[in-house]
Amino acid sequence: MNKPELNDELAKTKIRKYKTFGGNTIEIMYGALDENGKAVPPKEDADDGHGTWFGIEVNGDYRMFAWTHSKAEGGSTEYGTEYKEKALDTLKEQLNKKTELARELENMLHNGDSDENALNAIKDAWNKLTVWNVPVEKDIIKRYEKALNAFEPKMEEIKQNIAAKGTIVDQAKKLLDADNFRNARNELDKLKDSLREIGSAGSAKDDEFHEQIREIENTLRTKQKDFNEHINESRSTAETKKTELISQAKKLVSNVSNFKETNVKMNELFDAWKTAGSAGHEVDEKLWEEFNGLRKQFFDARQKFFDERDEQLKKSGETKQKLIEEAKAIVEKNDFGRSAADRMKALDKEWRAAGYSGKDINDSLWDTFTKTKEAFWSAKKAIFTKAVEADIEKAQKELDKINKELEDLEYRLEVAPNPTMKKDVEDTIYVKRNEKTDKEKELEELKKKASE
Repeated sequence: MNKPELNDELAKTKIRKYKTFGGNTIEIMYGALDENGKAVPPKEDADDGHGTWFGIEVNGDYRMFAWTHSKAEGGSTEYGTEYKEKALDTLKEQLNKKTELARELENMLHNGDSDENALNAIKDAWNKLTVWNVPVEKDIIKRYEKALNAFEPKMEEIKQNIAAKGTIVDQAKKLLDADNFRNARNELDKLKDSLREIGSAGSAKDDEFHEQIREIENTLRTKQKDFNEHINESRSTAETKKTELISQAKKLVSNVSNFKETNVKMNELFDAWKTAGSAGHEVDEKLWEEFNGLRKQFFDARQKFFDERDEQLKKSGETKQKLIEEAKAIVEKNDFGRSAADRMKALDKEWRAAGYSGKDINDSLWDTFTKTKEAFWSAKKAIFTKAVEADIEKAQKELDKINKELEDLEYRLEVAPNPTMKKDVEDTIYVKRNEKTDKEKELEELKKKASE
C-alpha cells in the first residue's frame, strides 16, 4: 500500500531504520486539536486527541500494524495483523526463529543426520510462521529452501529403506504365530538376507530393525525348544488361556461404562492373546474367530459412541457460537433496556443447556461469551448510574430551594404584623419542613442506590 494520507499538514512522522528486517518503522501522529478545536502539532504525551498510525515501510511499500484514530475520528484502534500491538516484536522474533530453523536444517545436512522426525519438526515449525515479505526474510527463505532441497532426496531414499525394512520385520513378526518353528526359522533366515540387501535406513533405525529381528529369532528358538518338549501340555494351556480371555472379553463388551478404560483392558487382553501360545491350528482358528468378533463388536460400538459424542460437541460449539454472536449484536445495538437485559439472562440459560463443547474450544468460547456479557452489564450499569446521578442533582436543587423558602418564611414570621398572619406563616413552615424531610429521605435513598 502507499503511504497513508491523513490530510493533516501538522502531522509528525517518525522514521526508524531497522536492519532486522531490512526496512523502516513509520509512526505518524496527526489530528491534534487545542481546547478551542483548532488544529495544532501533535505531541506524543499530550492529551490533544491526536491519532497514531504505526507500521513498516519496505522499498516504498507501507504495511499498517496499528492505527489508533484521532479523537475527532472516534478514537477507535484497528490492526493490520493478527498480532495487534505486538506485530513488530513478533516480526523480529519470527525472523530470528526462521534463521534458527534454517541453521538447524543446514547442520542436519552437514552432519548427515537422517532423522525424519527432526526434519518434520523443523518443517512444521517453519510452516506455522507468518510470511512477512521483507528483504531479510527473503534471504532466509533462500537459505532454508536450499538446505531443504538438498536434504529431501536423501530423506526420500532413507524413507523408502525404512518402509522396506519395516515390511520385512512385520513379515518376521508373523512367523511368531507359526505352528512349524523349523520352517519359520528357515523363512526368517531368508528375511535376514533380504534385510541386508537394502541400503541404510539411518543408524538408529538400522539398529532397531536388527534388534527386532534378533529378538524374533531368539523367541522362535525358545518356542521351538519348548514346543518340542511340551507340545500337548502347551497346547492345552494355550487353549485354557484363550478361552479365559474370551470369557473376559465377553464381560467387558457386555458392560461398557467407560470406553477409554475398556479400550485399555481390551488391548491388554489382545496382548495376552498374542503371548498365550498355540492351541493347534484348528482350535486356534475357532478361538480367534470368537475373540476377534468380540473385539470388532467393541470397536464398532466405541466408534459409534465417539462419532455421536463428536457430533454433540460440534453442535454444542455451534450453538454457543451463535449465542456469542447474538450477545455481541445486543451490545452493538447500545440498547440496554429491560427486553435486552432479559434476553442476555436467557442467553445464560441457553448456554448452560448447550452442554460441553470439548476441551479444544469450550474454555475459549466461555471466555468470549463472558467478556461480551460483562461489556453489556458494565454499559447498562454506567447508564443506570448516570440516570441516578441526574436524579440526585435534581433532588439536591429541590432541597436547596426548600431551604431557601424556609429561610424566607422564618424571616416573614419574625416581621408578621399580627397573630393571624403569623399563624399562616407557621402553618406554611410546618408544611415546608415536612417537604424538606421527605426530600432529604429521597436524596439519601438515591445516594445509596448510586453506591450499590
